[in-house]
Amino acid sequence: MKCPHCGDHHHAKHRHQKGTSAVQKHGHYRRKSDSRFIQRYFCHQCQRTFSLAIHDPAYRQKKRRINHPLKVLLASSVSMRRAAKILGVSRHTVAKRLPFLAQLCRDRHAQFLDQSPAIRHLQLDELHTIDHTKLKPLAVAVAVCAKGRKILGVEVSSMPATGPLATKSRQKYGPRPDRRRQGLQQLLARLVSHVDHHAKIDTDSHPYYRALISRYFPQSAYRQVLGKKAAVAGQEQVQNKGHDPLFVINHTMAMLRANINRLVRRTWCTTKDPTRLADHLAIYMSVHNQMLTA
Repeated sequence: MKCPHCGDHHHAKHRHQKGTSAVQKHGHYRRKSDSRFIQRYFCHQCQRTFSLAIHDPAYRQKKRRINHPLKVLLASSVSMRRAAKILGVSRHTVAKRLPFLAQLCRDRHAQFLDQSPAIRHLQLDELHTIDHTKLKPLAVAVAVCAKGRKILGVEVSSMPATGPLATKSRQKYGPRPDRRRQGLQQLLARLVSHVDHHAKIDTDSHPYYRALISRYFPQSAYRQVLGKKAAVAGQEQVQNKGHDPLFVINHTMAMLRANINRLVRRTWCTTKDPTRLADHLAIYMSVHNQMLTA
């Protein structure tokens, strides 16, 4: 065992002898945040005590018991304010815990990609949402493994308003930069080392996909196909429109809209900061890969 204060290396069962140092057990304490008993140790070299909890990412964090249920609630179409009421905490606590949980999920996702075999078939697409108003749209690039439906990565980018809202958007907020290409490039750059060189890549017929895929995956079997949208009939029953070659990515996009409250098409829970949207997506990606597609 290594003392975090002086860096001394000794096993806890070693006894202290003259001229040497040792780390020994030194009682325990009950952690108030989750009611667990934590072992404490004493270092004879620096005469200081410590516990293994010092290496915990939630070290000295109050109410750490809400971390896991909050992560599940945020991936279950529950708003941040409602999650705070369910867990009995302040909405400010939930707002502060969102980037913390997102970083943990990103670190675990990086380990998941490193431990997974090379991806041989993936699908790409973009989901459109808004930043507080329809005059400020956002694009979310999503990559999904076709086998297993695991989400491989997401990237949030700004984009200009289109259609009838374009003129009004420029008048009120000025010209918005179109960073969809840069966002997709960042996503593909993170996946290069985890995708097989001859992998199959499917996208829709968007014009700039082919150039970016050819740049990062020149040997891949790339194809652009026309995905089929599900038609809703009476009683909200989805009609079967036949085989959809982009079913995996389309189904994942539908799950994103259904399970992330701020992505629901008709909702009053909108994104106020694209960074927080990226954090929310990172949390959902972790729950999706570990629980929903396990």
